[in-house]
Amino acid sequence: MKKSLLSLAMIVIFSVVGIQLFIIPLFESHIRHPTEKWALEFLTSGFTNILAQQLQPLPKQERALYLQTIQANFGVELSLQEFKKNDFSIEQQQWLEQDKVLGDPLTDLVYRKIDSEQMLVVINPNTVPKYLINDAQRWSMGSFYLIHKRLAGQPEKNWPSLMGSISDNFEHPVSLQTMSELNYSKAQMSDLNEGRIIAISTADSDFIGYPADIVIQRIANSDKVIVLGPFSPELKSKVQYMLSIFYLIFSLSLLVPIVVWLIPAWRSMLSLDKVAILLGQGKFDTRAKLIRFSHLNHLSKTFNHMAEKIQRLISSHKNLINAVSHELRTPIARIEFNLELLRNSTKNDYQLKQLDRIEFSLNELNSLVSEMLAHARFDREMPVLTFESVELKHWLKQELITWQEANPNMTIILLEKGNCNAMIDRYYMSRAICNLIRNAIAYGQNQIQISYQKSRVGWMLFIEDDGTGIPLASRDKVFEPFYREDESRNLQKGGTGLGLAIVKQILNWHGGTASVSTSALGGARFVLDWPEKTS
Repeated sequence: MKKSLLSLAMIVIFSVVGIQLFIIPLFESHIRHPTEKWALEFLTSGFTNILAQQLQPLPKQERALYLQTIQANFGVELSLQEFKKNDFSIEQQQWLEQDKVLGDPLTDLVYRKIDSEQMLVVINPNTVPKYLINDAQRWSMGSFYLIHKRLAGQPEKNWPSLMGSISDNFEHPVSLQTMSELNYSKAQMSDLNEGRIIAISTADSDFIGYPADIVIQRIANSDKVIVLGPFSPELKSKVQYMLSIFYLIFSLSLLVPIVVWLIPAWRSMLSLDKVAILLGQGKFDTRAKLIRFSHLNHLSKTFNHMAEKIQRLISSHKNLINAVSHELRTPIARIEFNLELLRNSTKNDYQLKQLDRIEFSLNELNSLVSEMLAHARFDREMPVLTFESVELKHWLKQELITWQEANPNMTIILLEKGNCNAMIDRYYMSRAICNLIRNAIAYGQNQIQISYQKSRVGWMLFIEDDGTGIPLASRDKVFEPFYREDESRNLQKGGTGLGLAIVKQILNWHGGTASVSTSALGGARFVLDWPEKTS
């Protein structure tokens, strides 16, 4: 167990190290950086596109001066740079040639081509001016400035159409609303009236790590406001995708080595489960396989050792029974022969009586040997059963005739319940019935009652007597070989202690069970229950 835990700990450690060295760098380059690049372009595209359009008609020497003039209205730094294709990859060059905003999350720079010689560069200073509250206001203040400038001097009735053309430059929604449409706190409405930028956060913006979902500013002294956002619908889907990929890669990188480590153990468990089932079916020569690299091989070895000991024990037990049973037949035969010689050579009544007692005991011993051989044979291998449809009432009547004639002092009653066809092996089921009737005759007083019925899944047969019954504590034990209650060990009752064990075996072959309970007659009530069989 210590070795298994140590190997598992080593696998986890190597997996974590592998994730740090290989998986996370791949994730950063293929998932996180592209996502951050898209987010950077998403947030800056609007004012960057408008600025680039404003700079295009200006002479080159005036562009830098213009940027210096408007710089104070932006929360980012604006600069100009020569457009050198060699500074960018082929993919980036193609992107810039399409007049698209190019973001670089590693340097926090945003590029937008102005013309073939010059480009606009937006630098994120990663600081928030003191007069602003958060990054959302810093990123948006330049957009508000440019939109205000575009709307300034235009009649208010033209603002909606102008906003339509302005919004084409933005990746996120840009809209025009009236103050009466807004429903915010008094402090926020007061800030709007004073011309400040307000940022509205939501649960989605908290999830994506952006300080606001909507940013709003009032247009001069009008009742109109400019609304930027919501940003979260687009950003959230990207963040969710990035996190999902990250957790999936992380989980697989950690889980796959553990699963590989567990597969041999899982195969060992399957092997042990299969062997346990086969052992339960009496196939004691079955052994568990030793799986390569499995940390449960020690358990399989212990299990195999146990199975081997059980097999040897059962084998020696069966061999002992077979040997004893066969070896007893020869002296029994000699005793029987000598007994007949003695009986023919004596006329003494006392001696004849003793010879009768010897003959009775000899018959009991002969019966025990026969039962031991039968039980050993049944326990060793299951015979080939021949199932056939038998009408229970007619079959039981024939079985009981012989018993009634041999025991005239015992009343044997068959409770007839109409015709009932059951699937049984006639020979072995007859043997089971005979053992139970013999048991009822031995322990009953005057009456034996036999009945049958069709159950929900098969058939049930009942043999009851009016004897003393079987104590509750002994009802499971009576079906064990050689088990008998103390009061039964006398010459009057006799018995081998194997009859009920054979009954249980026969019912097992039929897929059923044998049990005992209390009879209404006062004695024992044996129940045979077996399911339907197809012919």
